[in-house]
Amino acid sequence: MPIHVSPKHAGLLAHQLAVSDLFRDLADRASQLRIKSEVEPLSEYLWKSTHSQQQDALQSKFIQGLRYGNLDPTDFGGFMVQDSIYCYKSKVSIDTAAAKATDPILKAFLETQSESYKTYYEVLFKLWHIRDPSGIELNKACQDYVDLEKKVAEKMDPLYLVVALIPCYKLWPWLGQEISDPQHDVGVYESWVKSNLDPSYDGYKKLEQIIDDAYLLGEIDKKQALAIYKGCMTGEANFFNSA
Repeated sequence: MPIHVSPKHAGLLAHQLAVSDLFRDLADRASQLRIKSEVEPLSEYLWKSTHSQQQDALQSKFIQGLRYGNLDPTDFGGFMVQDSIYCYKSKVSIDTAAAKATDPILKAFLETQSESYKTYYEVLFKLWHIRDPSGIELNKACQDYVDLEKKVAEKMDPLYLVVALIPCYKLWPWLGQEISDPQHDVGVYESWVKSNLDPSYDGYKKLEQIIDDAYLLGEIDKKQALAIYKGCMTGEANFFNSA
């Protein structure tokens, strides 16, 4: 995995989920329901319901700075330090959800994600000379985002943590598509943008299929899912705007 690519944004999920008996079984059980149902997929509903938050992220100084190659390096560095601590703390939430998971395949998936986050933040800690993460103060936007994930992991079914992860996985490639413009040179940020805002990344579709099927089977509540999804999409937008 390239050292600058976050596990949140890298194309890691497709091969992890493709062989999962849990998700294959979930899809099989939901297939007939899907054929008979005219209900809008939950994932589409959640994405359409967070249009304003997506636009807030797109218009943020951080993303527009990347788009035109004029982002202050200090702002970029600050964002990366915050993101490293975010992933450090997100790993804790993933571990919490994994410990609660009763299905062994879901547990194994979450544990794999945990290791990916650990690998990422350890690389960033080295790059940005972070020895003690407790010495880094998170800004309010990042702290609120971390706190929301922590609450979901501690208080809700582990499936809702999958809901919480999707906004990031889906938003970043969408942002990459939106700012793609051959007339504008992103400069020194080209490698990071290509790796982290890759419009061709579609690993989020596997996660969307999980929640769509779970919703059809009555295992996910639409209202609760929207609150979590919108909260995390807001977290993404606020995080970009705080850079």
